[in-house]
Amino acid sequence: MKKVILVLALLMFTTQLFATQLFAQEVIKNELSVTVDKAVKILEKDIKSKGLKIFTVINHTDSAKKVGVKMNPSVVIIFGNPKVGTKLMNSNIAWSYELPLKIAIYKDDKGKVWAQTRLLPTDIETPNAEKVITKINGLLKKLIKIKK
Repeated sequence: MKKVILVLALLMFTTQLFATQLFAQEVIKNELSVTVDKAVKILEKDIKSKGLKIFTVINHTDSAKKVGVKMNPSVVIIFGNPKVGTKLMNSNIAWSYELPLKIAIYKDDKGKVWAQTRLLPTDIETPNAEKVITKINGLLKKLIKIKK
């Protein structure tokens, strides 16, 4: 019985460790030298200049204020290319969980402003999509390097 409990505990620890490492590898962020509002305006312009569609902009701070909760500035921009995204989803519907793309712009408790996103996973089986995923991840990396 002790061996079974030990094996289960080890399995749970290993699974948790793997999941934590995987998530940590997928999230990328960049410290910004502009305000959240300025970063959002710059990012919206950059996204549109690349021919991408902004589906919505969620201002978490405004939503929090409406329910009487104080929150540091925090905005999420949801965007993408429906033609590319639809092709991925038609190849494997698992992409519907990952798309559209999202970038968060927020101010932390220390007053620093960040742009953060999650890279698309490379383990969703999708025929002939490796170049597209690499290109999208490269775009995300560039977009979060917001310049004045």
